[in-house]
Amino acid sequence: MEYKEIVKHPLSQDDICELKKIIRGSDPYYVSNRAHMIILLFKDHRTYQDVANIFKIHINTVRNLAERWVNLGIDGLYNFFGRGSKPIFSEDEEKIVIECFEQEPRSINKVIAMVEQRTGKKASKETLRCIAKKNCKSWKRQRKIVKGEITKQEYEHGKADVEELKQLAKDGEIDLVYFDATGFSLQPYVPYAWQDIGREGTIGIPSSSSTRINIIGFMNPTTQELTEFEYIGSTTSAVIIDIMDEFCETIINPTVAIIDNAPIHTSKAVSEKFREWEKKGLTLYFIPRYSPELNLIETLWRKIKYEWIPSSAYTSMDALRSALHGIFDSFGSEYTINFS
Repeated sequence: MEYKEIVKHPLSQDDICELKKIIRGSDPYYVSNRAHMIILLFKDHRTYQDVANIFKIHINTVRNLAERWVNLGIDGLYNFFGRGSKPIFSEDEEKIVIECFEQEPRSINKVIAMVEQRTGKKASKETLRCIAKKNCKSWKRQRKIVKGEITKQEYEHGKADVEELKQLAKDGEIDLVYFDATGFSLQPYVPYAWQDIGREGTIGIPSSSSTRINIIGFMNPTTQELTEFEYIGSTTSAVIIDIMDEFCETIINPTVAIIDNAPIHTSKAVSEKFREWEKKGLTLYFIPRYSPELNLIETLWRKIKYEWIPSSAYTSMDALRSALHGIFDSFGSEYTINFS
């Protein structure tokens, strides 16, 4: 398809809304990228070469995507699988493959050797990866285990407390917010992504050393509202106190803030302010140690870092700050999370 034909297929408003929904949604990363490419091609009328340069892919990949869009629409963003050749492994043998992945999750070369030894069949890395993906496995970072541990009793007690607070908020007795600090820089949070096979298909995202944009937030999951504060430098007791004081001036109803047990949150200077904040209507509830999943604002930070920040935001600090403010301002409308 020649580029001049692109202008003959303008995007409708419904198409644009659907594509933006895909970009912000939970579809595979390659689908989100393709949706972004379609907007650049058919709405912004960028050339094939422009889009290829932005996503660091071959120009033919962009041409093929444009043709799929014209012929198939939204369906053209997704991969379709034909009959193909007969599978190398039987169902029982695929179970053996998965067992080998369980034993050697970090080395596919070792998996190849183990599979050949147990089945007598030699398969390529890609074949084994396909079997792994078909069985709900993905290549991702291993989770670090913290040295400290929480007892089941502590965790269940904390979880019960949080559920009770949620019910009080649902009944209108209190406002419930989740408190935490995070930071953003020009080092993108994209450790892995499904991409086109081969070096030319590798998606590049701008990355450079930079200062951090430090954010402290109070998130209300019931109303999908975020009150955020940007600050410069390290997170100190003075910063926590100043932001808590400022937040107290905004609350109307009795408010409980769920917060973790970071040392900075329980320092002597901060602890001495607890009673004063309670008089202003703000009570802090500290979740048990090593249980970040009870603090729902952690989910918000992950969504922002791994899904909602566009690749273009990593070109400069101004672009990153602008993207963040756009997300913060649109949280609860364009950007939502189902916390139920």
